[in-house]
Amino acid sequence: MINNNKQFVFSDTETTGTKPIDFVQIIQSASILTDRDFNNLDTHESSCRPLPWVVPSLGAYLVHKKVATLDCQKSHYHMMQSIHDTWSEWSKSNNSIFVTYNGHKFDEELYRRQFFWNLLDPFLTNANGNGRLDLLMLVRLISQLYPEKIDFEISAYGYPVCKLESVIQRIGVDPTNAHDALADCIFMVKLSEFIQKEFPDLFNEFLQQATKTEFANYLQTNEVIGYRYQPFARYWTYPLTCIGINPINNSQAICIDLNYPVDEVMQLNHGEMMEYLQKPNSESPFKIVPINKSQGIANAEKHNFAFDEDIKTLKSKARKYRESSAWVNEVLQISCNIEPKEWPQKHHVEGTIYEKFFSNHDKQLFQRFHNASTYEEKFKLIETFEDLRAKEFGYRILFQLDPSKSLQLKNHFAELHQERWQVSGLWFSGSDLQEELNECEPVNREQAAIKEALNNYLGIHMGVKSNVAI
Repeated sequence: MINNNKQFVFSDTETTGTKPIDFVQIIQSASILTDRDFNNLDTHESSCRPLPWVVPSLGAYLVHKKVATLDCQKSHYHMMQSIHDTWSEWSKSNNSIFVTYNGHKFDEELYRRQFFWNLLDPFLTNANGNGRLDLLMLVRLISQLYPEKIDFEISAYGYPVCKLESVIQRIGVDPTNAHDALADCIFMVKLSEFIQKEFPDLFNEFLQQATKTEFANYLQTNEVIGYRYQPFARYWTYPLTCIGINPINNSQAICIDLNYPVDEVMQLNHGEMMEYLQKPNSESPFKIVPINKSQGIANAEKHNFAFDEDIKTLKSKARKYRESSAWVNEVLQISCNIEPKEWPQKHHVEGTIYEKFFSNHDKQLFQRFHNASTYEEKFKLIETFEDLRAKEFGYRILFQLDPSKSLQLKNHFAELHQERWQVSGLWFSGSDLQEELNECEPVNREQAAIKEALNNYLGIHMGVKSNVAI
């Protein structure tokens, strides 16, 4: 069941660049709180200056045009603290559904990382009854199921264009000010309102993906679902039935691809099932659907996915699987042995959010750190942190608040600054910005002004003005 007391928080960011995500910084954030009917209840917007060790990309600034942030007085710490405090306050009396657009790959991950950098709870958007949705997943599904309802722009490769500024224009909304965080939030509200009106069943189904509990219940109460799997520009669609949740990983829904003959699948031996479960995105009768983020999924009985077999046949196959309780239990037990994907170890503190949670001891100290009124109090608290990552983040916060008082940290931050600006690495470096400046040929005065501002910023941080013609 959908929790009708939930409200929506639409959020968007503008950033110093787009990748690598561990080293990209939010420089503008906006959020709009609405009720379930999309009436505006409150708005939050904040900007900050780039961190001294983050190199901005000219390409990003040519898109969002936020050159004023280069001289902004607000620190990144104060901006992220303001966002976190606002969202927490909004979600006190009613749980919130946090809505982004392509956010589960970008904006949400940025918020998480940068709450983490600032010793704030990074999982605010999906904890304590809150949920999260990525509206892009729903728009992609609409482009497949109901292309006649929105006259989608078509790309050079023949695919519907689902970029936010393109879609809102196609539903009659003026896209002026696109790539401003607050404007993009307004666009998301208008798009959601349009979708709820035009596709009420599909929208209500989508809401049930907001939390893992609701998503699991949705999959298990609908016999046949259509699953749009889109790792890249190309996508594949499967008729699935969910047979349960991985007993040791409640983010994984174990599903069966109904394209396969039931008898052949149920006759697989233990080793064959394990092999297929280990590689569900290849030619496999098993599909593992992550339910900790939004997916392109809908009830195949209500929405026509144009599968090869009719819905009656697919439902019959789904029931055969679901009614075979011993076989289902065997599959779920085998799923417990799925080897987790091995991610490369992170060697820079910014990217270590998923490697280890902070201890309860440190979390309690973080609150005291935020509440401390003086630099000296904060410094003493940092010394008592157990986690070395927390210590590093604490020192970085102090440096933002008052560099002049951070004399004992001066060499450390001089080295960090030099590394990020003058050494090529995983991050966007000064030489990368210089290359962008060299290649940029402004087509108007606004672009020329942006190029000049980034050129001056590069000169300040590299210690010498670069020789780039403006």
